[in-house]
Amino acid sequence: MESNLLSRIEDLQNYASKKGISNSKFLTPSEAIEVKEFFSNKYDIEMIFDGGFADAERVVAIFVNREWGSFEREEVLEAIRIDYREKEKLTHRDLLGAVLGLGIKRDVIGDIFVCDCSYLICLKSISDFIFTNLTKVGRIAVSVKKISLDELPKATHKLKEKTDTIASSRLDAVVSSMFNISRRVASEVIGQGKVQLSYKICENVSKNVCEGDIISVRGMGKSKLLEIGDVTKKGRIRIKYGIYI
Repeated sequence: MESNLLSRIEDLQNYASKKGISNSKFLTPSEAIEVKEFFSNKYDIEMIFDGGFADAERVVAIFVNREWGSFEREEVLEAIRIDYREKEKLTHRDLLGAVLGLGIKRDVIGDIFVCDCSYLICLKSISDFIFTNLTKVGRIAVSVKKISLDELPKATHKLKEKTDTIASSRLDAVVSSMFNISRRVASEVIGQGKVQLSYKICENVSKNVCEGDIISVRGMGKSKLLEIGDVTKKGRIRIKYGIYI
């Protein structure tokens, strides 16, 4: 992570100790992991990650002085619902492009969830601008409405669950199972730096994978290890994982 971001995190901690609350802009998954590892609970400050959705990938780091009290999520984040005609088909890329086309930087926008309508999370400070100016996505007219965070869908990522047995919980064995490739090929892509384990590149084929870890392989997709089960009579480990679809 860039040292200037770590410096900003320290500044946010200091500000919260004096003013009660502060927050970062949206962090990528890898940035959030780095911030979590870096954070020290000095000044009796609590750090909370929130991205609006329960399983949000992009999150804001919120720093709260426990002596000051609690905070309302809506003080930091805003949820926006984007509606359009049912026959129109918009993608995540379409919506993100339209929002960024308004001159907005990516770090003030969180996750975008596309279904029958679409939902967008942003910093509260930019929500009025989006609400006023987002009227079209490409040539498609859209209507925009602010909603409470409680009205958001509970989950934004669909997983296709599968089960398998593996020889061990090493990264190469898990990648081989999840992405239906040989263990040799799995070792090769790991060594080539094409595999991320919980959003950090991992080139260690023998690294143990834990429940909840997310694995992505460049050009192949992304999957989450949901459960490590018992051992079969043949000494293999039962696992359940979900492929992002």
